This record gives sequence, structure tokens and C-alpha cells, in this order.
Amino acid sequence: MLNFLKGLVYDFVLLLALAGRQKKTNSPKALIVRTDEIGDFILWQSFVPELVHCSLLKGYTVDFVGNTSVRTLFNLKGKHFFSKAVWLHKHAFKTNMYYRFQFLRNIFMEGYDIVINPIYSRSKRIDDSIVKAAKAPVTIGMFRNKENYAGYENRYDFKLYKQLMPEMDKPVFEFYRNKAFTEFVTGSKSLINKPEFPVENIHADIPSKLFHDYFVVFPGSRNAKRIWPTENFVEVSNYLYEKYKWVAVVCGSRADLPYCKAFMDQYAHPVKDFTNKTTLPDLLMVLKGAKCLLSVDTGSIHLAALVNCTTFGIFNGSQYGRFAPYPKEIADNIVALYPAKVEAAINRGDKNELKNYEYVVNIPYASVTVLKMITAIKKFIPEPISS
Repeated sequence: MLNFLKGLVYDFVLLLALAGRQKKTNSPKALIVRTDEIGDFILWQSFVPELVHCSLLKGYTVDFVGNTSVRTLFNLKGKHFFSKAVWLHKHAFKTNMYYRFQFLRNIFMEGYDIVINPIYSRSKRIDDSIVKAAKAPVTIGMFRNKENYAGYENRYDFKLYKQLMPEMDKPVFEFYRNKAFTEFVTGSKSLINKPEFPVENIHADIPSKLFHDYFVVFPGSRNAKRIWPTENFVEVSNYLYEKYKWVAVVCGSRADLPYCKAFMDQYAHPVKDFTNKTTLPDLLMVLKGAKCLLSVDTGSIHLAALVNCTTFGIFNGSQYGRFAPYPKEIADNIVALYPAKVEAAINRGDKNELKNYEYVVNIPYASVTVLKMITAIKKFIPEPISS
């Protein structure tokens, strides 16, 4: 009931934001909305040039609405393709009604002619509200899944989009869904075959502050359910130090501080703490020089794939095939580790059974054992030659 009432408040704020007339200019304007998380952005950002330069948007001024969490990455590449970027503070957008009103009102007053929303897991309360606020004559999106829509919200996006890319056969890796959507919008075959990012544009002295041989530990997650036990990270890290003499470098955001501190409190070998000390471009450079990454299912895995960093990722089966496992042609060194129950379903290749993992599932990440992780490392990383 509380969630329903909150939705009514959001709807009322949107109605207020749509009051009056839009400001229309003689110059045609378009807006691309991408407000989801870091991993989603990474698997999409390579298609920005093709979208912005397509025939549909020829002669248009193109703006971008994005999640503040990806701003530093966007500024290295994406900003060169847009007239301006509007940054969404998602927490404030959900909790501060004055901020929400001002944001939606500003979108409404821009008078956009075309709005493109490339998000698959669209949300009534975030990106679809922004699309509705724009009141554009042309709106383009994709047939969404049910992840971020409550049952009573299902009519909200009825006729919101004038053009919808049809649903694809599932599972489909998110990069390929983004590629299909790009081709749907542009009407042309995309030339992008894997996520790309101009790491040569990153100017950071982070690697000079690190040990020569190191591995990265990313023990935190913005979702408390996506946590692997600290003692598991410690045990695997002990193995890497004792076998290879690699030094642990702990990374994470401000929200990850408790998990990173817990790791460092329990880990007895040399460690370098970079928690809340790196931007996303800095983290890319840290990963670029690392021997490997240990991480739960977070955006760090997609960052690692961009710079060819060998990764051992812990997954619980949620959204199987969408964000993991990585297709070999995109990255052949991203090792996805699943609980035995999920792995058995994968090995059987039963598509009907794998449909159980289309959305988020509640299988504990702790179901992935330390032994499974160390066994994968042994298979993937050659043992050092004894002197």
C-alpha cells in the first residue's frame, strides 16, 4: 500500500510539471535517456556515435539524460557527441519531490521533438516518467521486461512509445540487445562488435602508486543481497598471495567501505586500500594493470572486461545470460562462477529451466564455494615456475 501511495505522489508531481505550454524552438531537438547503472551504461556506450549520427537525428541538437554514477566515464567519451548532459541524482529523484518536480519540469520545458530510451528494464518511476515529461511527438523505446514495473503500473506506458523494438529471444547478452536496438533506431547495421572505450584518454597516475604484481578485490555491492562472505574473499586472496606473491588492492565506492574494511581487518598479507579513492576512469587503469579481479556481480566486472582484465566473478543466477556469462567473442577471460544448482541447470542446457533465472533470484551468493573459486583460478592462471 505504501508503495502504491508513493506512486500516486509521483504521478501528481508529474502532472504539476506538465502544466502550461512548452517552449518550442525552430531548431529540432532530441533527447536520449539512459538512467540505469554502471554495467548497463558500459554495455551500451559504444553505440552512442551510431545513434547520434544516424539519419533520423540529422540536423537535430541531441541532449543526454544520465545517472550521475557514470558521469566521469561519460565525460571521457560521450560528452563529445551531445549538446549537453543532464545528470539525474536517482536517490533525490525518488525521495525529494521538489527536486523531482524541477527535473521533470526542465525536461518538459525543453520541447524535445524526439526522445529515445534504450533501457530494457524500464521503470515507471524513473526513465519512463522522464520520457512522459518530455511530451515529444516521437518516442522510441524497446519492449520492456517486468523487472521494474509493479502489476498495477502496467498500463502506465500504454501508448507512451510511438515505436517499440519487439522483444528478442531470451536469454540475450545485454550488449547484443543494445546492438539490436541501435539498428532498430538507425535502420542500419551496426559496425560495433564489442564494448570499446578510449582508455588512452585517461590521464591518471594511479598505477604508479601500486605494486608491480597485484590483484584487485572488490568485496562490496550497492545491493546487500549481492555479498560474498568476507572470509571467502580472504581465503581466496590468501591463496593468490601464497601461490603467486601478488599484493591485494582493495577497491570500492563510499558505500562499499564496511565490506572493504572487514576484508582488510581479516587479511594478514600486504594490502593496498583504494576504497573511495578512485573515479571510474581511475578504476579502469587499476584494473588494466591487475593480474586479476575478484568480485561479486557488480559493474566492476564490466569495467574489467573493457580493459581485458582476467576476472573471477561470483553470480547467483540472477538474470542469467543477460549480463553474464560473457560471450567468448567479447571477452574470453571473464569467468562466471555460479552455485551448484544453477551450474547444473546451465550444463543441462534446458531453456525452460533457465527461464527461472530470467529475473533476480534469492539464491545466496555464499552458495558459490571458495573451492570452486580456487579451482577456477588454477585452471585459468598458470602456476608460477619454481626457481
